Amino acid sequence: MEDLGKSFPAAEGMIDAEEGGTGRKQNNEFCLNCGVKLLDKFCHHCGQKDIPKRQTLGELWINFMSSFWSYEGKFFLTTRYLITKPGFLAKEYNAGKRESYYHPARMYVFISFVFFLLLFSLPDTEGDNSEPMTKEELAELNQELKDAGLDSMKRDNEQSDVAKTDSSVIVFGDKKQKGKNERNNFSFSGPGYKSVAEYDSAQYLLPEDKRDGWFAQKLNRRTAELNDRYKDASRNFNEDFSQAFLDNFSKVLFYLLPIFALLLKLFYIRRDFFYSEHLVFSIYYYNFFYFAATVMLLLNQVSWLTWLSTVIGFWIFFYLLFAMKRMYEQSWKKTIAKFILFSFGFMFFLGVGLAISALAVLLMI
Repeated sequence: MEDLGKSFPAAEGMIDAEEGGTGRKQNNEFCLNCGVKLLDKFCHHCGQKDIPKRQTLGELWINFMSSFWSYEGKFFLTTRYLITKPGFLAKEYNAGKRESYYHPARMYVFISFVFFLLLFSLPDTEGDNSEPMTKEELAELNQELKDAGLDSMKRDNEQSDVAKTDSSVIVFGDKKQKGKNERNNFSFSGPGYKSVAEYDSAQYLLPEDKRDGWFAQKLNRRTAELNDRYKDASRNFNEDFSQAFLDNFSKVLFYLLPIFALLLKLFYIRRDFFYSEHLVFSIYYYNFFYFAATVMLLLNQVSWLTWLSTVIGFWIFFYLLFAMKRMYEQSWKKTIAKFILFSFGFMFFLGVGLAISALAVLLMI
């Protein structure tokens, strides 16, 4: 948590405020931190700012504000270039121009933290469509049925013979029909066993050479356990699975980061780039992805702005194309070809990673 706290610009400003602000005259002959003789405003040995040993409240406030705005300004400047100039920050960093911009690793920690915080905190915008019809809606539906030449629906105690739907059962009059979202048992392959004991019994009755292998037994036993736990409540299973899968999603993306850079290294193997430089480029793209995805989450909370969220989604995809063009300085023809091949390659690894994550979630929930 200490490392995470240091990733926040406000925390950085507070840390630097205790080390002093900018623009102060020399206050000490020797560094208060390491004792080395001072040659400038910053100690050449440990880097601490030359500040008074004791600060008044006014001096502390001035130092804090100057440090805070210095770090905040660096953060917003970096964000602006991240959005408007794809690949620019990676070029600047690899060229050694690093002090003017927010560090890419710290930015990754901060933006990804904000994204997943919002992802788990914001309400579901889809809403719940399982509420029963109101009297006004029922009267309107009756009129539409009458206009269509059908018998109108009549109510018994204001409830009978009314079409009611929820997420899993459709009730129409006295008849019930199971919807698509409800099953007696769910199964990923083969018959759905209600318990591990039922599965083991079925296996025991089979000849030994026709019994499931080790992996199939593990999978089917796990499926039987889930069937027994959730029974008919498939909605509860979907909710638990989705929650656990989202918890693992950040880990999947993080583990794919070095693969992202490795693919770039392979596609530009003839260019004079270190793997670490491809990795810096990858981190900056991840930073943009998380920033844009955060904006999309916020826009999705406003129904009439969802179209803008869709536009940003397309920009996330094509942003990489423009970033590759600026970073590696090849022709558009080569860049587009490598962008297409890279996209297919990374999507393959992403699919594998998500499949492994889904299997791991099934073993955990």
